[in-house]
Amino acid sequence: MNITVNVEMTPEDLRRIMGLPDVQEFNREVMAQMLKKMQEGVEGYDPMAFFKPGVMGNADMFKQWADMFGKFSSGTKS
Repeated sequence: MNITVNVEMTPEDLRRIMGLPDVQEFNREVMAQMLKKMQEGVEGYDPMAFFKPGVMGNADMFKQWADMFGKFSSGTKS
């Protein structure tokens, strides 16, 4: 027997139900500070240095997922 339940809610409603913090204001502040530093041309400020760890981490994670699915599809074990 299958039961399907559809629930309509906004991302904000889901965030509250799951008890996650509201970080919108924090994100706005961080982005405003980054933009200000970029516009002022602060010496030694490299915006790519800020994003590089996240981008590289995501690339590594993607490779791990791809490897895992490749193993599943080929039928090999670890």
